[in-house]
Amino acid sequence: MATRLEMQVKEHMQNLGIYKPEFDISIKIYCGLVDQYEQLEKQFKKSKFTVVEETGYADNKKKHPLIGSMESLRKDILTYATALGLTPQGLKKLTKDDKPQQKQSKLEMALNNFGT
Repeated sequence: MATRLEMQVKEHMQNLGIYKPEFDISIKIYCGLVDQYEQLEKQFKKSKFTVVEETGYADNKKKHPLIGSMESLRKDILTYATALGLTPQGLKKLTKDDKPQQKQSKLEMALNNFGT
């Protein structure tokens, strides 16, 4: 059964005229990544936004582990969103095949319509 987010993504893609059932697996993966990101974000908020934490050695500090995971997920989410046409760049790539490659000149149009 599709999640609420999956249904929203499909609806957005249908509104853009780019949805195909073959995208369902990618949509499911994309939505799973978004869900994971949201869960990590909740955990991060509970940690009171500690971006850097002490390591126990002198003045050494390290990035909170959740930050690295969230950064990685953001990159993956953007990659899937682009592939699905949910970003301006991705939408442009998916719809460029629908547009004519070259505009016809008036002479070409007249010759093509000649005799019809």
